[in-house]
Amino acid sequence: MLASICQDLQAYDHHIAIMRDERLPALPFSTERITTYPIQTQKQFNQTWLQCQQRYDVFLIIAPETDLILFDLIQSLEQQSKTILNCRTEAILLCTDKYRTYQQFKAHQIKTPVTFTADEWLYKDHHDHHQWVLKPMDGAGCEDTYVYNSIDARHQLLTLNKDRFIVQPYIYGDSLSLSLFMTGEKSHLLSVNIQHVKKHQQQLHLDAFEAQRFDMLSIEKAQEIAEQIRMAIPGLWGFVGVDLIKTDNVIYVVEVNPRLTTTYAEPAMRSQTNPARLLNTHIQALNHDNTN
Repeated sequence: MLASICQDLQAYDHHIAIMRDERLPALPFSTERITTYPIQTQKQFNQTWLQCQQRYDVFLIIAPETDLILFDLIQSLEQQSKTILNCRTEAILLCTDKYRTYQQFKAHQIKTPVTFTADEWLYKDHHDHHQWVLKPMDGAGCEDTYVYNSIDARHQLLTLNKDRFIVQPYIYGDSLSLSLFMTGEKSHLLSVNIQHVKKHQQQLHLDAFEAQRFDMLSIEKAQEIAEQIRMAIPGLWGFVGVDLIKTDNVIYVVEVNPRLTTTYAEPAMRSQTNPARLLNTHIQALNHDNTN
């Protein structure tokens, strides 16, 4: 993701500064307009992060929601009135909590899988579904996501931190996602994607992606879903991912990722145009305002 967005922004002649784990390989393209701060330890990360906040004014954060990592980074920038090319903290906080997201979808009549907290699920009898998904309240991707029958799901939940997990029925269908760029006024559809999810020893793994698969979902329907989500969750801005399950009769909105997602790095995202074009337009508008 980092390499892709850097290369896309360089195509518009932007100068970029990045913090990068020193163990990672060098970026596979010219970095003449990129300043890199190599990071070796958590202490060095904290020090460099403070220095970057003092030195720079415009930020795009690539980080997971897990453990409030994304929220904390964005909040620190909001407190300093920096220009942030990300979703706002209120949207990040809501989307980070998958149970709150479910409640928000329900309140706005968005079709979504029924969702239980672990405690709610354990106190109910479940004879109508044979397979259940257990996943962290704030997970990213398929991290710690499992599929069990009712009996095994109950046994597994009793071994976990129940406050951290939600339970949903396993729905058979096509696993899709939307890549969006959102503003306060409109959601822009960048891509419809296929997510290849595999199960190994009861655990789900996000194995591969296919971008620009508009044959799986019409542009009109994808745009309709995107607008429903934009209206339901205030504060979504910039790159946003939406996970869907498409069955023969229903399209379920599973969750919203308030950040740049892995699909952005797929080469097919660049088959027609630069996917950072809308971000570039916004940055140019900021530069214009600052020079007037």
